[in-house]
Amino acid sequence: MSENTVYCLMQKNVMSIIDHKKRDAQKVEQMFSGIGPRYDLLNHVLSLGLDIGWRKKVARETGGMNCQSILDVCTGTGDMALELSRFWKGKAHIEGLDFSRELLERARKKTRESNLESAITFREGNVEMLPYPHEQFDAVTIAFGLRNIKNRLKALKEFYRVAKPESCFVCLEFSQPGNTFFSAVYSLYLMKLVPLVAQLFGSDPAAYRYLGDTIKDFPSPSDLANLITSAGWKAVSYETLAGGIVTIHKGIKSGG
Repeated sequence: MSENTVYCLMQKNVMSIIDHKKRDAQKVEQMFSGIGPRYDLLNHVLSLGLDIGWRKKVARETGGMNCQSILDVCTGTGDMALELSRFWKGKAHIEGLDFSRELLERARKKTRESNLESAITFREGNVEMLPYPHEQFDAVTIAFGLRNIKNRLKALKEFYRVAKPESCFVCLEFSQPGNTFFSAVYSLYLMKLVPLVAQLFGSDPAAYRYLGDTIKDFPSPSDLANLITSAGWKAVSYETLAGGIVTIHKGIKSGG
């Protein structure tokens, strides 16, 4: 049996026992590393390409700040960091942080191919204990990562700690549609069709069942707004998109 086969079997075993409520950091990291080869493709396919526009909107939300440095947490393969860099046209340095070395290597490769190496830095780290000093960034963003964090309040407080006074926080995350019929259809798509499509594209369906579970179990937009507020962020607001499939939350750090 080859080393690659053993590794794949280990990944499948991890994903079959992962608990979406406990969100064990090591197991979640192994899961994302395991689906890395098809991660970007499936993101675009399963969102019907809408995720590209959603990230562009997050980047525009930072436009009200005079950004010289932006932290993108749970950066994954770097799509959000790349979008931020394009939006700011090199005027802001982007720092992308993630706990998956595998995904970060893919992010660095994409950055090299986009000739944006001087504008973006990627770093491996824990979002619940950010490796940065106080008040370093003009904006903090996170796209589709908050669901996978074990202690969300602790992470939100860390985002607040490293943000400068008058800076902004922008969070793009999946949510549940408000319309009853649409919600039922979406749930069927999420829990049945998504794992099947993932399998057809050569990825592990167990990972996408886990992701579906995290979406269904995630706080409502209003509850998440309250959680963000309790972490210290002010003037927290949110906007639902695509019939409620995703929500963008935004908060401001008061001046010092």
